[in-house]
Amino acid sequence: MKILFASKKNKRKVTTKEAILNYLRSHENSSLGEIVMNLSLSYTEGLNNLLELKNEGKVINNISPFKYRLASI
Repeated sequence: MKILFASKKNKRKVTTKEAILNYLRSHENSSLGEIVMNLSLSYTEGLNNLLELKNEGKVINNISPFKYRLASI
C-alpha cells in the first residue's frame, strides 16, 4: 500500500485509495490515465486500487467514454 501526502498544507498521510477518492471529489469524471498521471502512480497500482474501490462500491465507471467517478452512496 503506497502512502501519499494529502496536500502540502495538510501533511496527514493518506493511502492510495484515499488519494484517488480525494482526486475524484475535485475531478468528477476522470480516466485511469488522468488519475495515475496526476497522482504519480503506476498504471498497475492505479488500476488495482480503482478496481478495489469499484468492488467496494465507492466508485463507478462508464463504458463510453471510460471514466471513473464517485458512487452516490
